[in-house]
Amino acid sequence: MIAWFSSLADRIRPARAFAGEEVRDGQGDTPSNSGAALLRGKRLRVAIWAALFGLFAGAIDLPLPVEDLYRAVRAAVRQQQAPQDIAMIAIDDKTIDAFNGKLPDRAADSRIIDRLASEGVGRIVFDRAQASAETPAGDALFTSTLARHKGKVWLGMVPSHRAGFQTVEQILPRPEFRREANLAMMNASGSPFFLSIRFKSGAEFEGRQVPALSAALAEYAGPDRVFRPDYAFDPRTVPTFSYVDVLEGRITAKQLAGKNVVIGETFYQSSDFYHYPLSYGRIPGAYFHIMGAHTLKRGTPVDLKWYPALALAAAMMVWLARGQSRSQSRLVSLAIGLAIIPLLLDDFGVNLDIMPALLALIWAGIGFQRINRKYFRGDVDAMNTTAISSQRPSPEHDVYALKIANLAELSEDWSVRETGDFVNTLISYVKGPSAISDVAFERDLLVWLAPRMDTVELERHADGLALMLKTAISHDWQSSNNAAALGIDTNHDLPVAQRIKKAMQAADEAAQRGARFIINDAAYLEARNQRLEMIRILERGLRERDIKVAYQPKIDLASGRIVGAETLIRWKPDGQTFVDPQELVLAAEAGDRINELTLVVLETALVDGKRALALDPRFKLAVNMSAKSLSDTHLLFDIMTMLGRYHFPPENLTLELTETAKLEDQRIAPQVAALKARGIGLSIDDFGTGQSNLEYIEKLPSSELKIDKRFVQHMATSEESRAVVRATIEIAHSLGKTVVAEGVEDFDVAATLKAMGCDQAQGYLFSRAITMPELLAMMDGGRAALNT
Repeated sequence: MIAWFSSLADRIRPARAFAGEEVRDGQGDTPSNSGAALLRGKRLRVAIWAALFGLFAGAIDLPLPVEDLYRAVRAAVRQQQAPQDIAMIAIDDKTIDAFNGKLPDRAADSRIIDRLASEGVGRIVFDRAQASAETPAGDALFTSTLARHKGKVWLGMVPSHRAGFQTVEQILPRPEFRREANLAMMNASGSPFFLSIRFKSGAEFEGRQVPALSAALAEYAGPDRVFRPDYAFDPRTVPTFSYVDVLEGRITAKQLAGKNVVIGETFYQSSDFYHYPLSYGRIPGAYFHIMGAHTLKRGTPVDLKWYPALALAAAMMVWLARGQSRSQSRLVSLAIGLAIIPLLLDDFGVNLDIMPALLALIWAGIGFQRINRKYFRGDVDAMNTTAISSQRPSPEHDVYALKIANLAELSEDWSVRETGDFVNTLISYVKGPSAISDVAFERDLLVWLAPRMDTVELERHADGLALMLKTAISHDWQSSNNAAALGIDTNHDLPVAQRIKKAMQAADEAAQRGARFIINDAAYLEARNQRLEMIRILERGLRERDIKVAYQPKIDLASGRIVGAETLIRWKPDGQTFVDPQELVLAAEAGDRINELTLVVLETALVDGKRALALDPRFKLAVNMSAKSLSDTHLLFDIMTMLGRYHFPPENLTLELTETAKLEDQRIAPQVAALKARGIGLSIDDFGTGQSNLEYIEKLPSSELKIDKRFVQHMATSEESRAVVRATIEIAHSLGKTVVAEGVEDFDVAATLKAMGCDQAQGYLFSRAITMPELLAMMDGGRAALNT
């Protein structure tokens, strides 16, 4: 069906371009004042604010803990064995015990330097500053040892630096040691929650370049960088030897030869332990220097920071904001891509921070989603009326609303996607090649703005558009009732938001009336005001229960006698002018007061009807009722209660069912059965017009059928009308129903009806609608009825 509808739209579109349409550029851009432009502006503002938020977050390191945590997760994913070319000489608990609970002295450090040098190690790096003085002999021995191995030993140091609000004083080896040994920086800066640390690869001190411990171990000679050690190197796999074992010769040259070594504290009570964010808790600080060394050996570290990721996210957000798609999938895809890229770069020593970009994407996603919820329908890829509303007038546009009858029922048989495809096809058709940039969808209505037309052109266009849509929709639904109704507002001085509501109200009313379109102009507003006045009059009459009725006699054509009467509204609210009964009923239906009106009329009729029954117990009193009211069990209960209250025999009451809309409520069957069980008669009024057709005979098992006066009054001049009346009488009699002809006004028609076998008739030939006393006077004595 969707494919057929789309092809039909393609064939019809060229014939219905709007006059005075707004010119678009060659790229098909929407006009700058369209709903799409409005939403694009809102989405661009969201994108810009999201980018600014990401910029602010990155500038103050707002997401740094999360960034560090994700960096640790990546390291856990990539975890690998540490290379074996750097070893740890651990001052462990075993060593502390060997030195009677103290750290090794300078003499021991001198001996271990000689031992390591003899075993063929490369560089010897102390994770200690050797800043304090010991014994003169020990210091002199250590100085001479450093001199013998000049260029091979690095001693730790900490330059003066700021740490938050504090200034950390420098920590240096003793001057005599500095003259004979190289220096290496031990300090690092930690992040919040100790999730990561950063080293400087080197810095200038006293006119010379001092490397970090990591750089000294890695023999790094590249440019100075601030870098993070790669936690993917598993510290458990670093070659580690006890200080005392090396000192006592229990470690062979084969195990040490060719390695660079760092001498650091690992004993239990050492303060040189730091948080390792994976699974090992706190580990000795020297291991961080070893992981940093392996990081530097991979190449010069590159820290891209958060700039590229945020720039990419900002570009994507702006691109999406300028587009028409509501999908968030591209934002999600970019977020996933940003999460994967650092994982790939880590192995190449390239750091990329992504959390500011992800925060910006989250901000944009939430903002875009809020716009979607506010301005779009959830189940259909279409804007709602909020997107095209404005508190300013638009004198150059008419506002259209297209109501799709029974769309809710159709949606029950279709999936959400099929319904969405159908509505989108309608939207595509409505847009066509004309100057309509946006079509909104609200409930079962499409709403759009189109260039203003003069009244004649507008009526011709609206009628053609509604007829085309009705033809297209009915092609698949196989029902002329599932039509499209247009409401058009031309009050150009009103704000667009108000005009949209008026156009939607006009479309609803057009659908209720069965009209193809209603133009909400000055004439319509006047008529609507009259209807509102009619509703006010109706409400007063219902409140005071003061709605007057009259009775038009029903005549038995065989005997000429009155056998019943139809109750009709004949009411002068102001005491001077009769109200139009049809307008009053329409007002009651529009205000959902039709059942109340039915009960007020019925109560008056039952009181009067009791007097007629006193003259003729077989007298049938008819009261009009909407067939849709049959589904209202409360109304039927009230009817039964009223019959009992006034002791009116149910078999003397006939409900004449009138309807202008298709009856599809499956709940009427039990109600009809209940009415028949109590003896109340049903009559199908105005048969042959509106929805009162053969289908009604099947759905409403009535006892009476009334032929509409339009066929009866044309019998004298139209063979077709006579044929319709004759066929109707034959069908009704074959089903055992009584036939009543309405609108009989002359003798010849009455004679023809009698000859055709019609049972009863009513019309001006016999009597106009009269009061009950007048009807009783006609009935009194049983004389034949004739309007003289």
